[in-house]
Amino acid sequence: MITGIAAMIMGMVWLGQSVDGAPRDAVISREIEKIGTFIGALVAATSLVGYVGGSAPVRRKRFLIAFAWLIVTAMIAELLLGGVIWFKTLRMRSLFASQWMTWPDSLKVAFQDMTTLRGYGQCCGYRYTTQVVPTGFCETQASTVPGCEEKVTTFADLYLRKLYTSLFGFTVVNVVCFLSTVIVIQARNDEERYIRIGRKEGRSYKNSI
Repeated sequence: MITGIAAMIMGMVWLGQSVDGAPRDAVISREIEKIGTFIGALVAATSLVGYVGGSAPVRRKRFLIAFAWLIVTAMIAELLLGGVIWFKTLRMRSLFASQWMTWPDSLKVAFQDMTTLRGYGQCCGYRYTTQVVPTGFCETQASTVPGCEEKVTTFADLYLRKLYTSLFGFTVVNVVCFLSTVIVIQARNDEERYIRIGRKEGRSYKNSI
């Protein structure tokens, strides 16, 4: 549940923020943010189903089975989204080279003036001085600094790597939950069998196990 709530809150925060000039908007689309939020909500809801089933496994077997299927669904969704994000890291240079021309000036300026990325200072344009947004430092001294290609791809690589690593990490947690659920279902079946045997022998529920 914690992983689901964390993903859902993060997605809702991102969706609620302004998209004008945020470097994150060059890396992930609003669609990916919405899908991530949906997956977080799915995982959180799945955890509630598991809690209901686990609180009384003998009487609520259907909840446990539903929980197992929902976990599998969540794992598939997380792997697919993580795969999409990972695949994007393989073609960042060519992708951003074409996207730079379509980005709003505010986003380009955010990268040109970004100084928080270790090892990268001021840059102007993407590859060529004709792609510069002439403002601030880049208005008069664009030719004295490199383009932003390396800065953009490095920022994107670090950002995307954190995202798909987190998604794959969530998947590992869900695998553990799935295996635990299978064990609980099996234990529940054994318990139900002992109860039936005990009732045939005239024993009460508490004395049947």
